[in-house]
Amino acid sequence: IFPFYLCLTSKTHTQQHHNNMDDFDIDDIDVSRVLYDSRAIDDATRRVAEQMDLEFRGSEYENVAFLPCMTGAMFFATHLLHCVRTFTRGGGLEVGSCFATSYADDATVASDVVTEVHVKGVDVRGKKVVVIEDIVDTGGTLVALCEKLKSAGAEEVHCATLLNKKARRKKEHAEKLEKMLEKTYVGLECEDEFVVGYGLDYKGKYRCLPYIGVLKEDAINGTV
Repeated sequence: IFPFYLCLTSKTHTQQHHNNMDDFDIDDIDVSRVLYDSRAIDDATRRVAEQMDLEFRGSEYENVAFLPCMTGAMFFATHLLHCVRTFTRGGGLEVGSCFATSYADDATVASDVVTEVHVKGVDVRGKKVVVIEDIVDTGGTLVALCEKLKSAGAEEVHCATLLNKKARRKKEHAEKLEKMLEKTYVGLECEDEFVVGYGLDYKGKYRCLPYIGVLKEDAINGTV
C-alpha cells in the first residue's frame, strides 16, 4: 500500500551484483558482507533520477524543491541531484535540507518517537517537495516529515530513497504515507539487516564506506 515507483533493474542484473560480492574488497573489518557495491549504488541512483525527470520534466522543475534528509542522505542526495541536473540543461534546482530528531533506547532500531522536525533553506508553500532519504524502514520519520511539510503548505510531497526496507514498515505508517505521498522513487530493496555505509551509520561510524554492507553482530554488541 506504500505507493512506490520502483526503479530496480531486472532480477538478473541485480542478482549479478550480489553474486560478485565475494570478489569485493571489504575495507572494514566490522562489515560481514557487502549488499550493494558502488556500481550498484550508482546504477540505482541514475534510475531514480531518470524516473523523477519523467515526473518533473514537463514543468522544467519549476516550483520543485529538494530536501535531503540529514545526515544519512547526504551522499545519495549529492549524487542524485548531480544526475537530475544533467536533465535540466544547466538550469538551477532549489535545494534545502531537513532533519528529524528522534528518541530510541536501541541505536539499531529505527525510532518512531520523532521529537522535532526541521526544514531549512526553502519555503515549501505551494511547491512540490521531494524528500531525499537514505533508507525508509518503519516509515515513522517520513510520516513526521510529510506532516511537517503538509502543515507548512507544500502542494505535493514526494520521496526519493536509496533503500527500502519493507520488512520493518509499520502498517499504520504505510497507510498514512499512502495518503500523504504523491509518489515514492526507490533505488534498491534492502534486506532485513542492520546496514551501514554510503551515509548510513552506527553511532556516527561507517558513513564514508563506499558500499552498503551488513554490520557484524560483534560490532553492534561492542565486542570487536
